[in-house]
Amino acid sequence: MEQGYVHIHNNVYPTLLAISEIEQATGLMEQPWPPPVMSFIYMEPNHNRFWMKNTPSPLDIIFCCQGEVREICVGEPYSTAMIGSGLSDLVIELPYGTSKKSNIKLGHKVGLVKPTFEELKRIIAEKYHGIIKK
Repeated sequence: MEQGYVHIHNNVYPTLLAISEIEQATGLMEQPWPPPVMSFIYMEPNHNRFWMKNTPSPLDIIFCCQGEVREICVGEPYSTAMIGSGLSDLVIELPYGTSKKSNIKLGHKVGLVKPTFEELKRIIAEKYHGIIKK
């Protein structure tokens, strides 16, 4: 799984990047406390919904669209309730309580610091679509 950095307001977090369908379906399942930060990358806004089945650690799940925090939800361990209601092109999972501790609010600016958008496009093309550029 690729690694990078994501910024939310005045905070920068190292993050795992869930890019492929398999990585996104697996998410933070089976990760003990404290889980790593994970960012789910989507190339265009979608109605992305999450659940916590097989996820033992509580999470803050931040739904973002077009560089802005749109929704902050709590993921309850092992819950099958669907989480998320609007469009998102980036979803960030943080250990529970991080949003409050870091004063993350709706409307805050968010995005990847690393990889850049151009690097991300290359990663997706090479790794996830089998295109090798020489």
